[in-house]
Amino acid sequence: MNFENTLNKYKQKLIYHDLNRHIKPIRNSYQYFIVIPVLNELEYLFKTLNSINNQNSELLKKTLIVIVINNRVDSSIHIKKNNRLTYEKIKKCNFEFEYITLDYFSNGNELSVKKYGVGVARKIGMDYCLQFATGNSLLFSLDADTLISKSYLQLITKYYHSSNFNTCIVKFLHQKSSNPKIEKAIRLYEDILYDIAYKIKQCNSPYGYVSMGSTIICKVKAYIAVGGMPQKSAAEDFYFMQSLAKFSKINFLNKNLVYPSPRLETRVHLGTGFRMLQYNKNDKFIDLSFTDRCYDSLKKLIDFVDSHYKISYNLFIKELNKNFDYNICNFLSEHNFENIWDKINNNAGSKKQFLIFFHQWFDGLKIMKFLKYMNK
Repeated sequence: MNFENTLNKYKQKLIYHDLNRHIKPIRNSYQYFIVIPVLNELEYLFKTLNSINNQNSELLKKTLIVIVINNRVDSSIHIKKNNRLTYEKIKKCNFEFEYITLDYFSNGNELSVKKYGVGVARKIGMDYCLQFATGNSLLFSLDADTLISKSYLQLITKYYHSSNFNTCIVKFLHQKSSNPKIEKAIRLYEDILYDIAYKIKQCNSPYGYVSMGSTIICKVKAYIAVGGMPQKSAAEDFYFMQSLAKFSKINFLNKNLVYPSPRLETRVHLGTGFRMLQYNKNDKFIDLSFTDRCYDSLKKLIDFVDSHYKISYNLFIKELNKNFDYNICNFLSEHNFENIWDKINNNAGSKKQFLIFFHQWFDGLKIMKFLKYMNK
């Protein structure tokens, strides 16, 4: 199926069919798109936009910035006012780049109480970009409180042209906090996230990466292939990355190009802001620490599966139980692995395909459940 047919098929599933009501950009197509969801961000957004303004001028000519100002129909008066002031201020700014502001905040255009949140806002912005993209155009996911390096566009596009990645994540470093306790917490949090990702990768899992919305870049082809951005109010980046990892390899650009905010956040019960709030209250992070035994069990399981292609489930589980922690078998049993094992063995035409099927089942979410289970 060619790109146009795939795109048209995807468009039939759009959650918002009013994207044509927005102002059109100057050109018919762009190579790069930076999508920024905005909710109550008057204090932060313009620093982010200024950091975009400092990018390579030639690359900016090929880039469209899509700003999705959004709130729910029942959002507070304060949030609605903040969004309106943000919109008015943007109109008065002169930038080196071309931008489009999508209005999902004003009266009659707000998000519903059923479909709202950062995942929906990202999806709206990225879906809007599709009408001006090719299959090889890149979608950059950014946050309204995140700064980018001056070489952000230059290094990412250079890496893209040399590697032809479908998905890439870049290294991040949170901005310095003026609050000593939060500064300590954010550095600890970064270390924990990178440590978890590294250890999962060392276990030969394709899910050994940090999921953070402001670090993700993907081809339009890949975006469409996985069904677009998940419509979630939180953890949309985790589920989006998980889908992309099931589609193809996740590339990693090991340079600090993104600088998220370390601010405390109460809007969602996941993510950096929530974790900072948690640490500020409890002096620790909850459910983020796993023993070496947990990772050892994870690696043993993955390696054991790798060496038991086309083996019956009864023999597989018998040998697993004999050689390793019985909790591994208990976890698999609780997750109906017998049916999964038979299915992937029957459907796989090769060992390579067998392992792909296994990792599509034993995905990032199941790995976190497994680590927590083994951590009991």
